[in-house]
Order: sequence, then C-alpha cells, then structure tokens
Amino acid sequence: MNRAWWILFSTVLLSVWNAGIVWFTQVAVYPLWPLVDANHFHDYHLTWWHGMWPSFAPVVLMLLCSIALLWNRPAGVSKLILWIGIALQMTVHTLTAFFWAPIQATMATPQGMSVQKYQELMGSHWLRVSFFVVYAALMIWVFARSMSQRTSLEV
Repeated sequence: MNRAWWILFSTVLLSVWNAGIVWFTQVAVYPLWPLVDANHFHDYHLTWWHGMWPSFAPVVLMLLCSIALLWNRPAGVSKLILWIGIALQMTVHTLTAFFWAPIQATMATPQGMSVQKYQELMGSHWLRVSFFVVYAALMIWVFARSMSQRTSLEV
C-alpha cells in the first residue's frame, strides 16, 4: 500500500464519518431542540455548540486529504473526479459558513428557540446532509475504482 492508497483510504473513512455525523445531527439532534423549554434553550444551545467543535477536525482533515489526493492520485482516478469532490466540499462549507451557521447563531432568542429559524434550518438542512452523503459516495466509488484498477494492474 503506497501513500496514495493511504490518503484515499483515510479520505473515505473521514467522508463516511462526517456523513454519519451530519445525518445523525439532522435526525437525532435537531428534532430535540423544540422540546427544550424557553428558559433553558439558550444555555442548551450554547452547550451543544461548544460540544460540536471537536466534530470540525474530521471535516478539516477530510478537506486536506482531498487536496492531498491531487498530488498523490491513486491509480485509475482522474483529477477531474478529485476536483469535483473538492468542489462539493467547498460548496457545502461556504453554504455552512454563510447560510446554516448564521441561522443557528440566531436560533436562541430571549423568548427561547426561534421557531422561524428552526423551520428555516429544518427546511434546508437536508441539502447539507446530501452534500456530505454524495461526497462520501463519491469517495467510496473512487476507492472501489482505484482498487479494481490496482487489482487489474497486478494480474
């Protein structure tokens, strides 16, 4: 196993991990928010936000591995596919920074959770989930393609 294989393998693991985290957040975390009473929502939301910071490390590592693949391209993988993967990530990160993060930052009000902001988040966040899932699927496909290419070269 060479460097390209290890970078690709790490990218696949990170992409599946991150897709799982964002999916779990969508289906198990966000639906709990309306159950928090108005007096405690701000503290609950702030505690949740601070607890989420460690989840950013695998996202950053995934992006760095994706970029590293451009210079350590596995057998049978075109640069175009790798660039498409980076474009997917940059799109979701940009949308997160300029759309979803501001929604979440203004979710807590003195009256509790903003129902309007919550509905905006829930109505759009599946798009964010889909970016992560599509990227993970792309990386699994790239890995499978690379492994089949590698096997055919060894035969």
